[in-house]
Parts: sequence; structure tokens; C-alpha cells
Amino acid sequence: MRGSSLRLQMRFHHYRAVGWVLANGPLSRAYTAVVTRDDCPGCLVCQRTTDWFMEFARLARALIGINLRDCLHWGHLRDNPQPLIVSASNLQACNRATLVRLRGAYYALAESDRPVLTEIWSRDRHLSQGDRFEDRLAILARMVELWEDGQYIGWPS
Repeated sequence: MRGSSLRLQMRFHHYRAVGWVLANGPLSRAYTAVVTRDDCPGCLVCQRTTDWFMEFARLARALIGINLRDCLHWGHLRDNPQPLIVSASNLQACNRATLVRLRGAYYALAESDRPVLTEIWSRDRHLSQGDRFEDRLAILARMVELWEDGQYIGWPS
């Protein structure tokens, strides 16, 4: 992947459930995340860094005006005593219909007018722009499936 080796490469991970407990009893101000992991071996969501998401979020905003970044909690589990994703509210913003709209808006443009995806992984260097778009859309589709299943997506802590 392109980019500085000094930059921290963050990855999403999905969790079966996330809960919060007070760290030092009822008078404590600090919450501790209690996660139920799903032992994912590395699906489409978990196996890549978040760089693809930021680039794809810019593309989605340009094409259909949706802000995909608002669909996620941007911080470590330990930073916020709230669920990483509230599935129902995020599905209002990003769902299967959104994926259909996004695909339609992309292919409605002439090939020369389509936004370009520049983040490249070794496995997709040979892919066309359309194939890269479909690859990123497949990851987003998997995220929607996880949200529909009631799972949470965020950074590992």
C-alpha cells in the first residue's frame, strides 16, 4: 500500500457486542469496554487498513452526498463509553439502497469522468478503476451486513 511507513496503519474490526462497565465501582468516572469478539479470521472489513474507507468516503460524498464517516465511531473503544455503532441509526444513512444508489451514480458517469481511487494494495495493482470501485463497494456491503446483524465496527483497543 502507498503511504508513509511511519503512519499508524489502523484497521477496523467488528465485534459481536460491546458493553460498558465503570472501571472502579459506582463512583468511578472511567468506563471500560467489555467486548464480545467474534473471532473473525480476517474478512473484507478486517483485513485492510482504514485508508480505503477514507478515500471511498470522499468518493461517496462526491457521487451521492452521503457522509460515510458519520456511520462509524472514530476512536478506540477505551475513548468513549458508548457503542461503536448504533446499528439502526447507521442503517438509515448507509444501507443496501445506498449501495445501489452509489453504484448507479458511479456507472452513470462516463468512464473519463468517474472519480479515481488511488489507494492501491498489492493484490489490486492490476485492477481497473471500475474493479477497484467494486472491490471497495464489496467491503462496504459487508459492513452493512454486519450492521444488519447487530454487530459493531470500530478500532481494536
